[in-house]
Amino acid sequence: MKLNVEQRRIVELEPSGQMLVKGVAGSGKTTVAIRRINFLKTNYCHEADDQILLVTYNKTLLNYIKFQYERLADAEEEDFQQFFASNANVEISTIDALMFKAFRAYSRRKGVKLEISNTPMERQVLIEAIHEVKKSYPNVKLLSPKNSAFLLDEVLWMESCLIEDIESYQNMDRIGRASGDSSTPQKLLKNSELREAIFELLRVFTDKMEKQGFVTFKRMNLLALRQVQEVNAKRYTHVIIDESQDLTRVQLEFLKALYKEKPYSSLLFVADNTQSIYSHSWLGKGRPYTTIGYDMSGKSRALSKNYRTTTEISTAAFDLIEADETIRSNVDFVKPALIDRHGHPPIYRFFTTPMKQQAFLVDEIRTLQNDYDFREICLVARSNRLLESLAVGLEAEGIPTEVLQGTEPNFESGKVKLVTMHSIKGLEFKVIFLVDLNQGVIPNDRYTDLEDQKTVDSDERKLLYVGMTRANELLYMSSVKKPSKFIKEIQRKHLRMKKDCALRPFESISMSHYQFTDQLTDLHSREEVVRQWVLRELHETYGYPYELLELEYPVQKFSQRGYCDVAATIYSGEQATPLLFIEVKQFGAGIEDGLKQLKSYLEANTSVRFGLVTDGLEVKIIDRNGEEVQDIPRCRPQFLPETKNTKRYLNLKNGRNYAYATALDNEEVIEVREEDTEVYLQVHEKATVPLIGNVAAGLPTLATEAYEAKIIVPKDWVFTAKDTFALTVTGDSMTGAGIDKGDTVIVHRQTSAQPNEIIIAVIDDEATMKKYMPMGNDVLLMAENTDYEPILMRSEDVRINGKVIGVLKK
Repeated sequence: MKLNVEQRRIVELEPSGQMLVKGVAGSGKTTVAIRRINFLKTNYCHEADDQILLVTYNKTLLNYIKFQYERLADAEEEDFQQFFASNANVEISTIDALMFKAFRAYSRRKGVKLEISNTPMERQVLIEAIHEVKKSYPNVKLLSPKNSAFLLDEVLWMESCLIEDIESYQNMDRIGRASGDSSTPQKLLKNSELREAIFELLRVFTDKMEKQGFVTFKRMNLLALRQVQEVNAKRYTHVIIDESQDLTRVQLEFLKALYKEKPYSSLLFVADNTQSIYSHSWLGKGRPYTTIGYDMSGKSRALSKNYRTTTEISTAAFDLIEADETIRSNVDFVKPALIDRHGHPPIYRFFTTPMKQQAFLVDEIRTLQNDYDFREICLVARSNRLLESLAVGLEAEGIPTEVLQGTEPNFESGKVKLVTMHSIKGLEFKVIFLVDLNQGVIPNDRYTDLEDQKTVDSDERKLLYVGMTRANELLYMSSVKKPSKFIKEIQRKHLRMKKDCALRPFESISMSHYQFTDQLTDLHSREEVVRQWVLRELHETYGYPYELLELEYPVQKFSQRGYCDVAATIYSGEQATPLLFIEVKQFGAGIEDGLKQLKSYLEANTSVRFGLVTDGLEVKIIDRNGEEVQDIPRCRPQFLPETKNTKRYLNLKNGRNYAYATALDNEEVIEVREEDTEVYLQVHEKATVPLIGNVAAGLPTLATEAYEAKIIVPKDWVFTAKDTFALTVTGDSMTGAGIDKGDTVIVHRQTSAQPNEIIIAVIDDEATMKKYMPMGNDVLLMAENTDYEPILMRSEDVRINGKVIGVLKK
């Protein structure tokens, strides 16, 4: 858990009152907050009464912070245990625990016995209050039991926002009750009889509740605030507020009251407004910090790089944010900056029944056991009810589970973790399954007020974004019966249908874009829409020209003649032979019958090497022996009716570009000519360069006996053959230098470089390709793509593995 340069600078800032750290998901905000504790404790807690408070939002996050930093203490031999010791001058607590303690003190001081109510009781008492207030406001139509959910939410909102007089309510912008582009809908006009009636409803409701010895949770917060304002309570020199965008106005004022100002004191707000998922939050709705008495001009720092998850997952998650102008227009919005850490795109599956989703989860988790421990896998659902159902199903199949909702969750237990979408905030797992992403579940359909829909959608969109960005390496998403409308906001090119497979999820294609229409007998067939999706995938994703695809390919088996739905053919010389057979079934019909038919076709035609069967929801790929494989081969130049494989070679050693060709039937036969000329160069000596892996997929090695392929180049293109290797480019961070995804770079192994040279740098055992720029004791790794920000690292944290000396274009 090393800090990068931008994180370290924030940790070591000299405290000077209020400060804001805003950052994207996975940028290390909580890590910065925890590390700052030690910095403040060591350097700015020299007086006897100096105390540090770190406030987290919920118990799950609190326990996770303790878990992570207990492990960190073991790894770095630092005494992070002291943060949680009872006699330390550092306190880490949830906001609820702090306020409940103050509320109990308030009750004792006032000599009253009050308990916190539940929602059914609140609804019942509110209905009684509605009938009473209606007598004084007979013309206010909104005062009706049928609107009790709306009115209760408004009452609780007023309690959350510290509205204690009618004038404040009449003049306040009601963010979250918006219609269209207006900040105040017609039914909540300022200075209206309606607002007057609702404020009276709050007074009557509160009186009725307290006469029965109860208060709402929001009212409890308000009484806790009064306690710390009226009594000389414990104060803190440094207050760090994690997830500050989720706190209510009352909670923020409560923490302000606990803050003791000194010349060296500090109040640090840590926030990400794209993760503000609570409707009663104050700052998360775009309100400026001046509304709680702080001017953040020149006092904010931003963390824009998501180090937690891969570029592919981050990109898909950001599609949701791009779809929401409300989120993007927020004054504290930070646009994520891509980092060059690549992995598998998110996997999305649709199921017609909950049982099929359950079966998929069981099968996939069992498969993942080969690469991941159970404790590294987490299932995330909207509600505890959905989690409980999943837990029962997994346990019945022998997969141990643990629902993370207790006071002492065991993150290290060898069990699959289950957690709600709200509780996953602040946590992270290598593998995340987001399940039941259904319409009516997310966005939640309990809201029937159309004027609230835009605000509700923003909050729910953020909730899904939070869940997606918890995944370190693999993200699965699934829907049952009717997908959430948010799924369509994620571009298909950013999703996949299976792990280790390039196939994108099914999408219905307009008949006006159908291929081979002159060969179709029934354009309206329910199987045809699936076949057209497959044809588009073969062409767009796998690169097969339509000229290599055939419909209704004849297959002869003994005396019977059948027709395969799609065949992909390849050329060997001038002869075209089928490489791939595809059977399609109507959408959602299942693939069992199609799999039997496919195997029969493979037995009948010995030249076919692969088969694929799908109904748009399920997909299975087999080799000619009937064994399941992960993916079908992409189209290669040698599949086409040509004799040479011609590419471009950018020689960074001499600054020239070449046309480079190999014979399709013998890769050691090469032709080289300078680009834009017809003069072929004589190649007297050749060098064999091993292709040993990907540039962004771990640490390259030079174990040439295990390389996956080789490239033959003229010997004068390299320095020494034994110190040269090749890597496949998996990212797009160097496109400005003419290096694109899928290209092959030729690398000379060396441990030093000159400024502006393109190097393979190794950071934390992961390799990345960047332009090298030393800066004193630091190193700036520059991308050649404006979408990627430079990476600033300490020089001792970066190891040079080699210098790029050539690029073989795909």
